[in-house]
Amino acid sequence: MDGPHPSGRFETIPCPVCAGRNFSPLFEKAGEPFVCCAGCALVLINPRPRFEALEHTYDAQYSRGYIDKADKKLARCTRWVSRVAKPLGRRGNWLDVGCSAGFVMAAAEAAGFTAWGVELEPAAVEFGRSELGLERIVCGTFEAQRYPDAFFDVVSMYDVIEHVPDLNATVQELARVLKPGGLIEIRTPDVSHWARPRELARWKEIKPSEHLYYFSPDTLTRLFASHDLRLVHRRLLFKAAIDAFYTHA
Repeated sequence: MDGPHPSGRFETIPCPVCAGRNFSPLFEKAGEPFVCCAGCALVLINPRPRFEALEHTYDAQYSRGYIDKADKKLARCTRWVSRVAKPLGRRGNWLDVGCSAGFVMAAAEAAGFTAWGVELEPAAVEFGRSELGLERIVCGTFEAQRYPDAFFDVVSMYDVIEHVPDLNATVQELARVLKPGGLIEIRTPDVSHWARPRELARWKEIKPSEHLYYFSPDTLTRLFASHDLRLVHRRLLFKAAIDAFYTHA
């Protein structure tokens, strides 16, 4: 049965990729059940903590790990931006969803883009404003910002999509704000990757109350296709992660 769990803290959802309601139990960790969808093989926590119970995981201490490595993060983000800018062939508006302290924004600005960013954690946003001089970084959820239609040439979500409470609302909003010919880059752990431990529960990416979903390339592309977004490129990575680029179908 979908909806609130008897405890009040948890909720049961249908599969966000295929809308299936049949799940095979895999294991339990920190009191949270990890399951596999029988219809499409998406791995997820279900029942899962309600969003109100998850917000506490994104605090100043969570952001500090990124901020303390500012120089290294900025250098890495500069490489990421360069990799997107080259095939795009133009500059324009860049949105980083779940932007943390704004290192991708800073790299995009340096490369000639006009950058926006949205982040849940207030301390990270304050660092971006005060230390990196970012004017268009905001605190809140992506969906609440109501950016203009077809506004962004690039939307990036690096290690974010596995956290969002409503996958379909988020991907629908990505499609709405993306310009024709624009690119969405998604990076997320790859549950089907050869480098993942054979025993799934031992994988370092298994994070109760944090990573809600565990995609394979197939389930991620199926999710995006349901919102008329097609895969244009996927980088092969040695680490157990997906790096995929989507545009309008």
